[in-house]
Amino acid sequence: MNLLKSLLFFIALLVLSRLIPHPPNFTPLIAGAVFLPFMLKDRTLIIGLPILCLFISDLIIGFHSLMLWTYGAFLIIGLTVFNISKLNLKTLLGLSLASPTIFYVVSNFGVWLTAATYTKDVNGLLECYVLALPFYGNSLVSTLLFSLVFFLTRHLVIKRSKSKFI
Repeated sequence: MNLLKSLLFFIALLVLSRLIPHPPNFTPLIAGAVFLPFMLKDRTLIIGLPILCLFISDLIIGFHSLMLWTYGAFLIIGLTVFNISKLNLKTLLGLSLASPTIFYVVSNFGVWLTAATYTKDVNGLLECYVLALPFYGNSLVSTLLFSLVFFLTRHLVIKRSKSKFI
């Protein structure tokens, strides 16, 4: 029951983070995807919950032309996280660096491919990635920050629950 309450709170937090005003790409959504193995054993949920959170919030804020690329990036992140075996701070930090990078590469490839703004050559692709660097920076910082907050909160909750039984 506590896991269900924690999970529902976590889902609500991730969905609401996209709905409240925030700097572009500065949400805990990627951090949530990275952190799920620390909460769950069910690997299907580890892959599916971040996508569900995206979908629920997109129902409210509206769908967009890059959804395939956004959801695809989260699928790749979920599959990457799905395959981790060590649940420790080092792994969390590594995934917190890799996951926003996956999102940046996949989503901005989609922007380049679908937007008329960029020429369809290497120069246009590079321009797209360079112009997206501020968004990548926000994703990287927010993922590291929120992953550490989630990790610390989990550590404190576990420590607190163990001290109740001593």
